Amino acid sequence: MVGPHPHSNVVALIPAGKIRCFITGALRQDKPEEHVRQRWARSLVEEYKYDRADIAVEFPIKIGVASKKADLVVFKPGAPKKQENILIIVEAKRADVQPKARDEGVSQLKSYMAASSTCRFGLWVGTEKLAFERGVGGSIDDATDIPANGDLEPKVPEFSDLVPAVDLKATLRRCHNYIYANQGEHKDKAFHEVLKLIFCKVHDETESAGPLRFYIRNEERRSEAGQRRVLDERIEPLFAAVKERYPYIFKAGESVELNRRTLAYVVAELQKYSLLRTQTDVKGDAYEELVGANLRGDRGEYFTPRNVCDMAIQMVLRTYPSQKLTSLKILDTCCGTGGFLVSAINYLREIIVGQEQAKCGTEEEIRNRVAGRVRELATHNLHGTDISPFLARTCQMNLVMHGDGSSNVFRADSLYSPGEWDDANASARIGHGKFDIVVTNPPFGGNAMVDDPHLLSRYELSTFGSREPRSSMPAEQLFVEGAWKFLKPGGRMAIVLPDSILNNPSLSFIRTWLFRRARIIASVDLPKETFADSGGVPNPSVIIVQRLTKDEIKLAEAGALDDYDVFMAIPRTAGRDKRGNPVYYKTPQGMEILDEDGDPTLDDEIGLVAEQFERWTREVGHVAG
Repeated sequence: MVGPHPHSNVVALIPAGKIRCFITGALRQDKPEEHVRQRWARSLVEEYKYDRADIAVEFPIKIGVASKKADLVVFKPGAPKKQENILIIVEAKRADVQPKARDEGVSQLKSYMAASSTCRFGLWVGTEKLAFERGVGGSIDDATDIPANGDLEPKVPEFSDLVPAVDLKATLRRCHNYIYANQGEHKDKAFHEVLKLIFCKVHDETESAGPLRFYIRNEERRSEAGQRRVLDERIEPLFAAVKERYPYIFKAGESVELNRRTLAYVVAELQKYSLLRTQTDVKGDAYEELVGANLRGDRGEYFTPRNVCDMAIQMVLRTYPSQKLTSLKILDTCCGTGGFLVSAINYLREIIVGQEQAKCGTEEEIRNRVAGRVRELATHNLHGTDISPFLARTCQMNLVMHGDGSSNVFRADSLYSPGEWDDANASARIGHGKFDIVVTNPPFGGNAMVDDPHLLSRYELSTFGSREPRSSMPAEQLFVEGAWKFLKPGGRMAIVLPDSILNNPSLSFIRTWLFRRARIIASVDLPKETFADSGGVPNPSVIIVQRLTKDEIKLAEAGALDDYDVFMAIPRTAGRDKRGNPVYYKTPQGMEILDEDGDPTLDDEIGLVAEQFERWTREVGHVAG
C-alpha cells in the first residue's frame, strides 16, 4: 500500500452495479447502454446547453395504441412534459448497434418523431451519429446535428459558438469506424484520415476569431454538390495550410482522401467542438483509444498507460527545484505515441498557468499567454525518437494537439549513434550527453532482439561481466545503456523495465553495470495489471536513476561511492483488472465512491506514488541544485 487513498473523506457513494442518472439523480442499472445514455444526457446539458429540467429519461411515446420509451426527450423550454411538447428525441445505443438494426435502429427513432407532431429534430447514436429534421409536409430528412438550445436549427458555427467536447473518445471512434466501414480503408489509413481532419479543425480554430471554414450545412449534407463544395472550398484549402505549417508531418502531395459522403459525416461530427479548449485529459483519452485501435505491437510496441506516464514524469521533475523545470531538456528515446512527452507538457502547463494567473489580464489573455509559453517551451525542450515512422508521425500529431513540440520528433533508432541516423536534423538536435531528463518505455519481447555485431560493439553491456562478447541481446537490455548515453552527467532517467532485469540472477551484470554508472533514486514495482489493456510487459517496474559524473563513476567502480537512500513503492492497484476493464474504489461496505462528475473513482494506487515520492524527496533532501 502506498498511502491513504485521496478519496477516503468523500461521501458521495453509490452501490456497486448502479449508476446515477445525470438528469434525475436516480440510481439505474450499470449497463453499457446506460453509460451511453448518461453520456448523451450530459452532452445535451453541457454541449447543447439544454436545461436539465426540460429533459426526460425513458419518456413513453404513444404510437397508435402502443407506448414505447424513448431514451432521452427534450421538451420546449418550461413546457409540461407531454408528448405534444416534445422538441427533440435522442436514441442512444451501444457502440455496436447498427443504424439498420431491426429493433433499435434509425427506424425506431423515426417512428417516435412521426408520432410526435411537434418534434423538430431527432438524434440516433450507435455505430454512427445520425441527425434528422422534420421537413415540409412532415418528412423526416437528414441533418447535420440537432440545434443548440435557443437556435431554431443547427447554424454555421463561429468561434464563439464552439464548445469543449464532453465525450471526444466516442466521437472519434465513430469517425474512425465510419471511415473504415464506408471508405474501404485499412484501419491505419482510416486513422490518418481522421487525423488530417483533426489538424484542419485545429488550424481553423487557431487562425479564426469569427467565421469558421470547418463546417457543413444541412442542405449540403443532403446533396453531392454540397458535399463537393465542402471539400473543394473549405477542407482542401485548410489542409493546404496545414501542410505548409507542418511540412515535417505531411508531404506536399498529400490530400484528404475521403469520399465526399464520408467527409461530410466526419465534418458534421466535429464541427461544433473546440478541440483547442477541450480538456487535455479528454483529448488524451480519445487520442489514446484511437491510436490503440491501430497499433499492431508486432515489434513489442504498446501503450504506456497515462497513469504510468504521469507518475514517471512527475517523479523525475520533482527531483529538480521548481525554478529549473521550464528549462530542462527532456527526451524520450522510444516515444511511441508520445505519452511521456504529453505528460510533461501537461505537468509544466499547470506550473505556467499558476505563474500567469498571478499576473494581470483577462481570462483570454492569460490563456493566450499560457499557450504561447507552452508552445515555446515544448519547441525548445521536448524531443522524441522512434524507429517506427507510423509512431513518430503519430507522436508528432499528438504533441500538436497538446501544445506542440512536434518539430522535435524524428524517426530514428536511438540504439544507434546519432551520427549514424539518416536525418541530419535529428542528429543535429539530439545527441549523447545533451539531456537533463530521459524518460522511456523500450520495446519488450517479440522480435525486439539486437544481433548486429557493429551495434553491439558500441555498448559496454555487450561484454560487461562476460568472457566473450554477447552475440545477441534483447532490445530492452541495451536500452538501459542506450537511454543513459543521452543524459548529461547528473541527469535523470526514468525507464520502464521488466522485473527480470531487476531480479533475475542471470541478468545481474546489467544491475552491476547500472550501479557503477548511475545512482538509483527510485524503484516502483507496478501491478501486473498495469499493461493489461495494451499487451505490454506483464511484470513491469519503473526505475529512476541519476547519471554519475566521471569522478563519481571512478568511485563507484572502486566501491567507494557514499551510501544513499532509495525510494521504493509497490502500488497494488492500477485502475484496471487483468483484462483491462476498469476497477473502481469501494468502501468496506461495497459502495463505490463518485468523483466530482458523478462517476465512480478508479482504484489506482499508481496515481499516489508521485505524491509519496515528493514527500520523500523533501525528507531526504534529494533535489538537484
